[in-house]
Amino acid sequence: MESVIINKKEKKMGITKILAIGLFSIVFSQNVFARGGPVSIDQQQMEAIGSVLQFAIPLSALAYSSYIKDWEGNWQLAKSVGSTFATTELLKYTVHADRPTQPDGSVGTSFPSGHTSLAFSGAGYWQNRYGWAIGAPMYAAASFVGYSRIKAKAHNWADVIGGAVVGTAFSYIFTNEYKDGTTVSVEPTDGGAYLHFNTQF
Repeated sequence: MESVIINKKEKKMGITKILAIGLFSIVFSQNVFARGGPVSIDQQQMEAIGSVLQFAIPLSALAYSSYIKDWEGNWQLAKSVGSTFATTELLKYTVHADRPTQPDGSVGTSFPSGHTSLAFSGAGYWQNRYGWAIGAPMYAAASFVGYSRIKAKAHNWADVIGGAVVGTAFSYIFTNEYKDGTTVSVEPTDGGAYLHFNTQF
């Protein structure tokens, strides 16, 4: 078993920043369904974080599966992400839903949210393959991605929920639980937290 101690100060700073952004957005948010209006700097920052996380969640899953030589898991992840992407694009160009800031006279491709579907596809893989201990924080990160798209006025709630359903559904269809005894979990402690990684060689 290998344990990595996360620095308490760094952890608290990271959590504080995320909570501050989330609470500020919830308390001061305006009508996210309104058309038009400039995007503020805070909204741009949140959108940037969400754009990074949409790739970081599935790529971290790919990196971890490769590290433990879970090649079957990599194939399941590829099928889940590939099917999610294809379905998302098909729905976008079939439904033609307008974005909150959709220019008049243009064709919308808002439903479902691609950022959200990709993030939830990765989070669903983490949870289905390696358990809720690591899946829960990944789902939380994916939820942040969805909320960032609303705050950026790129999508409304229906788009984000649709993306979450698509990504999660394909991860459940293609992903099986990893059976060789490897587990990943996060355990809070008084001095910070432990990231537990257990495997058998």
